[in-house]
Amino acid sequence: MLEIAHAEYMDNHHIKLTFNDGKSGIADVNEMIQSQPQKLFSALADERVLKQFTLAHGTLCWPNGLDVAPEYLYYLTFKHDPNLVSLFKQWAYV
Repeated sequence: MLEIAHAEYMDNHHIKLTFNDGKSGIADVNEMIQSQPQKLFSALADERVLKQFTLAHGTLCWPNGLDVAPEYLYYLTFKHDPNLVSLFKQWAYV
């Protein structure tokens, strides 16, 4: 089961993520915020709110009740890796 092992806010809606498979990289969460019209996601446009994440149960969680699937954050982090395209297709992200 994929989980986030470590997360660190960088800047400009970028979060450095390390996953339990040993891979780490930087996720640009702007795409997630802009593609989800729900208020829970739009609140993250405010960088002060975005920085309030905690790492719980292997994923990122925010005080407003939002948590995001680690698979989606993995996709955001590594979506340009051609070696992972088949995995992202399996997860229906591409």
